[in-house]
Amino acid sequence: EQVAEGKNVGQPGEDIQAGQSVFAAGRCLRPQDTGLLSSMGIAQLPVVKKIRVRILITGNELLPAGSTPHGCFISDANSPMLEALVRRDGGIPENPGILADDPDEILQALKSDVDVVLVSGGSSVGQEDHAPQLLAEHGELSIHGIAMRPSSPTGLGRLDERLVFLLPGNPVSCLCAYDFFAGRAIRTMAGYSPAWPYATVRRPLRNKLVSAIGRVDYARVQLAADQVEPLSIGGASILSSTTRADGFVIVPQDSEGFPDGTEVEVFLYDSGITGS
Repeated sequence: EQVAEGKNVGQPGEDIQAGQSVFAAGRCLRPQDTGLLSSMGIAQLPVVKKIRVRILITGNELLPAGSTPHGCFISDANSPMLEALVRRDGGIPENPGILADDPDEILQALKSDVDVVLVSGGSSVGQEDHAPQLLAEHGELSIHGIAMRPSSPTGLGRLDERLVFLLPGNPVSCLCAYDFFAGRAIRTMAGYSPAWPYATVRRPLRNKLVSAIGRVDYARVQLAADQVEPLSIGGASILSSTTRADGFVIVPQDSEGFPDGTEVEVFLYDSGITGS
């Protein structure tokens, strides 16, 4: 059988040509990417390191995650949630367990050899809220108090080279503050886009969404029949408001809310579920 000239013969440059850009900086490498790099004789290349994130949960009233609440004690809901969020955003979570409301114990934990510290609980202005004062005395407390509902006690600063985020103890406030502030920083440090990892849809409101001028509102909503239904919720400790919700709507600080029929942007919770 006669064979045509060049048949089944690989040509120089048919895969990657000289001078061609192969990958842009910031790309998250896939398995086939590493194979292509190896075929080009590249065994090593500079990458962004994994970000180590220390999760400090404070409170004398807390039981270990998964424990049965009893009396005046409640089970830690925030550390499992924060660990999952940190992994989603490219970090490596470290959880030393629940800390007592003791200034010395909290200060030693703040000095952990990590890139970012998340403190959940003790971030407000109560008698046992030690973290803001400790950060102000031993580091830098850049911001404490945000015009937002929920999450108003949120703070952030720095201790030596560590970024420190003070997150409220109420679970919904903790989730909201993480997404607005800590998550963006961790994603940026990990080499990812700082944008929220949630897909969005635009739908009209079935009922009005009430807010107040001067604060940002994080409103949990459900999608039903191509409309957006705001959830009636009791407070920042009602974590089930986020599990029943399909997503959330952000009401800006210059708005009193939106009347029914207004088309709003919904950030979808499920689209942010990834892992590493």
